[in-house]
Order: sequence, then structure tokens, then C-alpha cells
Amino acid sequence: MTDLPFDPIQLMREHPEKMHIPGGLLTKQGPQDYVGGVPAITGTLFFNDAHTAEVREAICACFDEYEVIAKAHLTWLWRAEPPEGPDKFVYEKAPSMRAMIKRMNENDLVSFTYVSGKQPHDAGDWEFQVFGRRGWEAKMIVRGTSALRFTMPLLHVEKNPAAFQAMFVSFAKRLKALHGYGGQGLVLSAPRESDNQPFEAYLANMLNGLDVGEPVGATRSAHLGIKTVSWLTAVNHKMIEKIGGLSAIRSELPMDWFALYDYGAGLVVQAGPKPEGAPADQPKPARLVLPNMLFKEVRAPKVSLHYASKEGEPRLIGWGAEQWLQRFDVPEDEVQAYKARLLDEPKLTKATTLPDRL
Repeated sequence: MTDLPFDPIQLMREHPEKMHIPGGLLTKQGPQDYVGGVPAITGTLFFNDAHTAEVREAICACFDEYEVIAKAHLTWLWRAEPPEGPDKFVYEKAPSMRAMIKRMNENDLVSFTYVSGKQPHDAGDWEFQVFGRRGWEAKMIVRGTSALRFTMPLLHVEKNPAAFQAMFVSFAKRLKALHGYGGQGLVLSAPRESDNQPFEAYLANMLNGLDVGEPVGATRSAHLGIKTVSWLTAVNHKMIEKIGGLSAIRSELPMDWFALYDYGAGLVVQAGPKPEGAPADQPKPARLVLPNMLFKEVRAPKVSLHYASKEGEPRLIGWGAEQWLQRFDVPEDEVQAYKARLLDEPKLTKATTLPDRL
């Protein structure tokens, strides 16, 4: 099931904008006539209290900001378990998010996924997804957190080298994020996610820098720690204190390669000038290994990535999921060598960082 008519790594390197993955690839039924996934730069933030008016307004404000650049590209809105109305809208005909949220009570699920595919089940590289737990769940804490994910096309980020960082930090500030991450990822078909996870698992074995798993599953353990480090990694003040404070971050992550941004409830760490795919057949990038080792202490012990395999198709579950979480781990006695290797990696530039870095 892993014989593909193209080399995904070569396509990602040379023509990522052409990599529209057929739906259902690597499943028993074979490729289907829709777009199952597209590569993009994705940012995910975990936060609490999505049942409150204050945080719901913050969610709306995040979408307002996203719409400024994405409005022309959005095509459909999907909702899970809406308290009223359909679960799917043509984007242009949908009520505003703020109007729909105002009609919800605290125990209604906050679930909005704005997509940019031609057909409603097509994946697109502009997407805004928010999952906010119902009030009764949020108050239990052990049920998990809420999450927001937004994406931008690879070429948009390449042409606007600080745009993604600016939005990620802005959203983290609005949501008072617990933690989060941003970098290379796949946007999967919103209503057919399970059928497209096998290809994501396949590609993840080739690209260590690729985010894996949908945000909703990750919320179940987000109260226990971070899921991963990436090009951008957000950590709250409690986590920073646990790993030794700001001085430890500055000591371990030199400012020529790492930028720090204050988002109020914590810090965002930018590792290098652009997102890193980190091909598995090449040495691990020091700019991902070093923050991984620094924040390893505040990593969640287990994270849900994929649904269970139905017919033997590849999925990142169980041992495979554990290995993915540990993909940037190295023995402690090798950390110094990675610090030396960092000297040969791309440095940050004024164009690739925000002006208000610490």
C-alpha cells in the first residue's frame, strides 16, 4: 500500500504547491477523486475556557485577523454538532462566527472549520479550525483543553517571511495560550480526516519536521504538557519556570538562531528563519534538537495522534506515536555536539523575525 506514483519528498522540495494528495491514498479503497491533503504551514495553540464569553470573543477576534488575509480563499464552513442550523455552509452565505457564537450557551460545542477546497470535502492550504470544549467538560480539566489551528500556504509564507510568526504570536496573546507549535504540516480533508491519516503517517516517517495528528485528539493530553517542538514553539510561564527560567532558554538557545517573543502568558520560540521539514534521511537539525531537549521535561507523556488502523493501513498509534514524540531526542552527551552543529545552520535575519523580539 506504500507504492506511490510520485516521490513525495522530491515533490515537497521542488514543487510543494503542486502536491495535492488524492483522497484515501494508502487505504484499502485506494485513491479517490478529491483532494485528501495539501502541505501548508500550520499553527496550533491550546487554551482553556472556550465556554466563556471572554475567550469566545478572543476566538472571534482571531478569525477576524485571519479573514483579513484569507477571506478571498475560503470556500466552505464545517461545524460539528451545531446547536442549530446545518453542519455545512458555503462560506459566503454563512452567518458570521460572532453571530453564531452569540446564540450558543456555555455547554454548546464551539466547533468551526473554515476550509478553502473547491468541493466541501477537498483539503485546501488556507484553513482555520477551532475546537472549544463545552462548559461542563472544560470545568473538569482532566477532559483536556481547547485548540485553535490556522494554516497558510507554503508560498505565502515564503513571500511574507514574518507573517506567520506575527499571527501565531497574536493568537497566542489573545487566547492566553497554554502552549502550541507551528511549522510544516498537512491539511487533511475536514470531513474525511480518518481516510487521509495513512498518508500523513507515511510522510511523517520521511519528514521529522512535519506536524502529525489533528488538534482535537491532542487536546486530551494538552493539560499535561506540550505535544512537540517545531519552527515555532509556545510555552507558558509555568513551563518556563520548570525548565530553569528565561536564563536557561537564553543559555541553551543562542539568539543568532532563536528568537523569543513575549505573548503575555508565556513565550514563543522561533527556531531558525523558516520552517524545517527535517528529512529523516539527513542529520537532525540542531535548531529542532536543542529546543526539544530543553523542553523535554514539560512534554506530555502521551499524545493521541491518529485513529486506530482499520485494515492494516499505516497510522501513528501506540509505539509509533511514542516514537514520533521522541523523534528529536538525543543522548544527553550528544547535546554539545548539536550546539557545535548549530554554527553551520541558517541564522535568523531581520526579514525573518518580528521587530519586538526579546
